[in-house]
Amino acid sequence: MNMNQVIYCSKTRKGNTRRLAAAVAGAIGERPQDISEAGEVRGVDTLFIGASVYAGKINPKLREFLEGIGAGEVKQAVVFGSAAGEKSARDEIAEILAPNGITVSEKYFLCKGSFLLSNKGRPNADDLAKAEAFASEIIG
Repeated sequence: MNMNQVIYCSKTRKGNTRRLAAAVAGAIGERPQDISEAGEVRGVDTLFIGASVYAGKINPKLREFLEGIGAGEVKQAVVFGSAAGEKSARDEIAEILAPNGITVSEKYFLCKGSFLLSNKGRPNADDLAKAEAFASEIIG
């Protein structure tokens, strides 16, 4: 039996990443966990990581959380998130996890997210459905 986990870090009250995490988790039959409540990550086959980029970087709290994941505790990590622009958190997360031998999938999910006056109403129902389909495809 595969052990999968969905963690996320959502910076705003709108909770764009939280909403995506709920869609991803629902598709694979798991419960999404904010990093403040996730505890240790141990023995996970696929770790879905919800992260967005703010001013060119991921949230420092998420960085600290990811740095604490032990070598060999995750077989594969998969990144999802939203952004006002086009930048995914995938590459930065891969750099953080690489020293512990954790592979980050080249596949990631990114959709528009509302920020200030741009992308109002995003992620929308279509974005959430696409996030669910992405997670289902990854798990197979």
